[in-house]
Amino acid sequence: MKTLYTVLASLFYACASVYAQSSTPDVSDPALQAMLNVTDSAIVLPESMADSIDTVNVYNWNERFYIHIDSTCVSDADVPPVPDSIYIMRLRALPTKIDMPFNQPVRQCIDMFVHKRRQLVERMVGVGYNYYFPVFEDALQRYGMPSELKYLACIESSLHINAYSRARAAGLWQFIPSSAMLQGLEINSFMDERYDLYKSTDAACRFLLQLYNTFGDWNLAIAAYNCGPGNIRKAMVRSGGKRTFWEIYNFLPRETRSYVPLFIAATYVMNYHCEHNMCGSVAELPPVCDTLMLNTMVNFEQISQVLGMPKTQIESLNPQYVYDIVPGSPEKAYSLTLPQDQALAFIEMQDSIFAFRADSLLPHNGDLKEIPKRGRRNSYIKSGSYGSGVADSNGIYRVRRGDTLGGIAYRNHTTVKKIKRLNGLKSDRISIGQRLRVR
Repeated sequence: MKTLYTVLASLFYACASVYAQSSTPDVSDPALQAMLNVTDSAIVLPESMADSIDTVNVYNWNERFYIHIDSTCVSDADVPPVPDSIYIMRLRALPTKIDMPFNQPVRQCIDMFVHKRRQLVERMVGVGYNYYFPVFEDALQRYGMPSELKYLACIESSLHINAYSRARAAGLWQFIPSSAMLQGLEINSFMDERYDLYKSTDAACRFLLQLYNTFGDWNLAIAAYNCGPGNIRKAMVRSGGKRTFWEIYNFLPRETRSYVPLFIAATYVMNYHCEHNMCGSVAELPPVCDTLMLNTMVNFEQISQVLGMPKTQIESLNPQYVYDIVPGSPEKAYSLTLPQDQALAFIEMQDSIFAFRADSLLPHNGDLKEIPKRGRRNSYIKSGSYGSGVADSNGIYRVRRGDTLGGIAYRNHTTVKKIKRLNGLKSDRISIGQRLRVR
């Protein structure tokens, strides 16, 4: 029976690999031998996956109010070990254009996601497939690029659109300012298009395609996205002229050595999370939005007060604006995204909106000193400032600075609705030091 199963499994994966990778690689190929023999002692994680990150402060509006844990699914970390042969067959079965090889560093990265970053994977499955991946796939298709490159954003930012690193990299695709401006993204006193979902995604696709055209290999292009093409060329020279990622592996910066294995592992877990008893977050359908082009400057506070909608929702839909101001002028129009109903209301009430507290909420003669700024909302917040964010053994959680009901619910695997019911809350307002029952 075991022999029959082995034969059937081999036939299945051989067929599946017609759409992916060859199921009969040439083991005499030096590049393949280099890949198989690669070992490493430690994974260097990007900042977005560090233990010290408290992700509650980088959730956007959609995540707080439309993403929740699937109560019908049981997430169970107690899963039997998976042999290498299964990982190899599953990777070969993926319909990818980019090679998804298996070796010791890839195994380490998969194990990290499956055992130590389960909650992160469950969140990324929810926001990725429901919000971000359709946008990524549309852009990748437009440029004729492999659709699996969408998983690169999982490594770059853990799919946090407001991500900001110590190296000043920002947004889903973690552009540093110089690289962003080279790709045509606008960064000035009022706006930072690295946080614009559509424009930053288009820029990332163009940059990756440039790197692929330079090196002729997607794994090298992905590595160059992390460390720059100059470091890839240096590694090639130091390796004696080798031309594949695995051949130059030991000559790359340490973080870059982990980068491609992490990409392969992310592709794996985003497709096989169910096989490891992980539950993807469930997304309710958010409101349909419209984008308006404005030739007049307006503050989000003006829109919020006149239309009666939360300013945080406007911020979430328009993360590219630094001062919560759309800097529209007769010379140049800028976009404003709002839910469809509010967009129509904006058109009807625009005169009232533009006039509301204009003297105090809009800059005069370019002076921004008195204008409220969003602050470092584009930053990862160290969890040490707020504690673990998890309830005690009695199911009681003490509210800390920066907490929201959505964040508390997410970290404790429950829902805002249930927390409000357990505590008799009539609104989403909570206060520092307040004790909440979460289960």
